[in-house]
Amino acid sequence: MKKYFILTFGCQMNESDSQRIGALFESVGLKESSIIEDADLIVVNMCSVRQTAVDRILGLANKFEELRKTKKRLKTILTGCVLEPDKDKFIKIFDFLLNKDDMEIWPQMLAGESFAVKKRDYLKIIPKQSSSFQAFVPISNGCDNFCTYCAVPYTRGKLASRKHIDILKEVKMMAKAGYKEISLLGENVNSYVSPLDQKIDFAELIKLIDEIPENFWLRFTSPHPKDFPDKLIDILAKSKKFAPYLNLPAQSGDDAVLKKMNRPYTAKKYIELIKKIKAAFKKNRSGLEKEIAISTDIIVGFPSETEKQFENTCKLFKAVNFDMAFIAQYSPRPQSHSYKNMKDDVSKADKRRRHKKLTDLLKEIGEKKNAIYLNKAIPVLIFEKYKGYYLGRNRQNKAVKVFSKKDGLVGNIINARVARVLPLSLEAEYL
Repeated sequence: MKKYFILTFGCQMNESDSQRIGALFESVGLKESSIIEDADLIVVNMCSVRQTAVDRILGLANKFEELRKTKKRLKTILTGCVLEPDKDKFIKIFDFLLNKDDMEIWPQMLAGESFAVKKRDYLKIIPKQSSSFQAFVPISNGCDNFCTYCAVPYTRGKLASRKHIDILKEVKMMAKAGYKEISLLGENVNSYVSPLDQKIDFAELIKLIDEIPENFWLRFTSPHPKDFPDKLIDILAKSKKFAPYLNLPAQSGDDAVLKKMNRPYTAKKYIELIKKIKAAFKKNRSGLEKEIAISTDIIVGFPSETEKQFENTCKLFKAVNFDMAFIAQYSPRPQSHSYKNMKDDVSKADKRRRHKKLTDLLKEIGEKKNAIYLNKAIPVLIFEKYKGYYLGRNRQNKAVKVFSKKDGLVGNIINARVARVLPLSLEAEYL
């Protein structure tokens, strides 16, 4: 039996797409290989968000050349978020560059067979989940926001929402299968509107999912601050399933930089939104559920970002008290507006220094914020086992190291008492 191997780069959307690729190949008789060396078919699902990921994929050329010495019939596929300017480089390395949207007919394309020209929906492929307790469910694909630094609209296309009945069917299937955590995915999840019923927006979708009887933690990524009405805040705060953690990308704390990024809000509006979200959770939930954790995405060193503008981002960190931040040093992406029209004029040294300053600030804030968990009993979903301890995450998505000699905890939600708080994580004892 021929074997396939999938190498995935980038976001959770790409991970979810790879699960569907795996299911497709197994439906035509291929078996997954645990190592790339044993594969007859290698798929690279790429990400173009940062140049480092592109460079790593270009670096596979030597690996493929070595493998072809012993596997003369080896086939390689590149898919995912591929920018047009990069395709000429990749066509020299890969046998096929395939669009994920055509996934349903990949077997025919690989075999050189003819196929009907029709509208296809690869998200209808039932995914082969890579975990038995953590599931990803895409609710939309693509993005219409055109943030000036971003390549996603050029690689994933315009926003297209899935039918709400298909989403609910998939979530119900995962819930019945016993999945403990289900994450809704999209480049801009809260701009969701069902193509079957315009009244079913993201807030209404959350309400429908909340009616599913099985018990699981619900998460989603990534939302946009501009699409966060009071109705959505109220529904999330009252939801029985939504875990109190929200990643809400700010990207910058300076209004002029936000405008250059084509982010249609100000730092003040962002802070007001966070205050409103926190107040709703304090009003509608009890115990530690009142404490919604907020993380964000930040870009440092955006073209022409001054030291004063960067300091405004530091002020945003202090005003919001982020639980976590995913900080990126600006990397110009081909096809994006900033690549074509703005000079990458902030030095690498300044980018690194600003990155470090925000990271240090995040740790300082984190140690104070995490103090509320000390000596508290918390539920933890266990992901991995190591010698003498487990790693998992709590409802607020805090990384938790749980000390226990007990076997069989991976994939379960357990109770643990927090014995020590660290800037970006917790340590706990199994109860």
